[in-house]
Amino acid sequence: MSYSEQLLDSIQNHDFSQSKHLLKEALDKDDPEILSSLAENLTDLGFTNLAKEVYRALIAKFPQEDLFKVYLAEIMLNDGDEDDGLSLLYGVSKESSAYLDGLLVQADYYQTNGLIETAKDKLLQALKLAPKEDAIKFGLAELDYLSGNYEQALALYEDLIQRQKTFGEVNLNQRLIATNAKLGNYEAAAKIIREHSSSLLDIDSKYEAGLVMLAVGDDDQAIKLLDEVIDQSPDYVNAYPLLAQAYEHKHDNEQVLRTVQAGLAYNELDETLYSMGARAAANLNQLDTAADLLEKGLKKAPDNSELRMQLSNLYLHRHQDKQNIVLFKDFDNENIDAQAHWNMALSYERLDDTEKAQSEFLLAYPDFKENPDFLHQMIMFFSVQNNPDITKQLLQKYLELVPEDMEMQDLYNNL
Repeated sequence: MSYSEQLLDSIQNHDFSQSKHLLKEALDKDDPEILSSLAENLTDLGFTNLAKEVYRALIAKFPQEDLFKVYLAEIMLNDGDEDDGLSLLYGVSKESSAYLDGLLVQADYYQTNGLIETAKDKLLQALKLAPKEDAIKFGLAELDYLSGNYEQALALYEDLIQRQKTFGEVNLNQRLIATNAKLGNYEAAAKIIREHSSSLLDIDSKYEAGLVMLAVGDDDQAIKLLDEVIDQSPDYVNAYPLLAQAYEHKHDNEQVLRTVQAGLAYNELDETLYSMGARAAANLNQLDTAADLLEKGLKKAPDNSELRMQLSNLYLHRHQDKQNIVLFKDFDNENIDAQAHWNMALSYERLDDTEKAQSEFLLAYPDFKENPDFLHQMIMFFSVQNNPDITKQLLQKYLELVPEDMEMQDLYNNL
């Protein structure tokens, strides 16, 4: 048994007492091929300091063997010894057989440190040296995807998938789906999903596939994929709004509400779920549930104007006029939506507070002066208030929009 084998056995048996001695003996007496294998194994086991000693010894014995310099540099870069590692790599000449390996190590280092363009430049140099090397093409595709060059990435992925379906642990079909989606090619992405859905084992890929199928209107397939995501990981909170949306498209309010309630159990801060759940509950005539969802949602997100407006509409529908007005009591007029002014006008009118009702109608008017329903309600209010001038002006505007309304025409004629 070589000294290198003895050293590896002792490390795997957690006996480190003879490590220095065995390493010295190995360096003095083992063949270079055995030492090279020892360095590789030490690196894999995480004993990089010992591996560096082996590579340094090999470099001393074989100074022209640049591959050992590349391996040593890679360990140095991973251990944070960047200056010496890069110095070794840049010392490898372009004529060296190890130059390509050095470029790949440099590309990996620069990518890891966020220098995407520099990493890409190294890979492009490598591709010139090895134009048929798929590992380089895959690296370029990944860099293009990361930097938003989706068309270039797509071309590379499409080339790679002609020869293999996976690269390392990466499913190339998943990459094609994601890249097409980024480019807005949803139909192309959907076609891949339909043909290869069984190979989408990664939960994030299933989620992205569900998003794509939702975008192309295939709600049933979106539901299938998103259900798989939730079954696999019930706390995957981003899946719940999409699943609820798919059920909403199918007008399945019961499933929307069920999905919302399940999603809120994992993420009570999701404002979208409160809104969707309230709509579904209202469609099911479960008005107490709708109100409860909206009130809880506003407690979590008091600045959400959509939730506030939904609750205002619900209060108005249920003649809860005091609650409706309270919703906006802490807001200045300029920070209140025109629809809120309209809603409050109706509530104040029902509460016989004509002065405030008049004010709210007038505040809402600029935004709704082309809305026949609003004008009709405002006309009836000012008519009851015996304000013929404003009533007549409103009637003129209304009849321009709805000339066939004979009842309003008669009211105008009688003024």
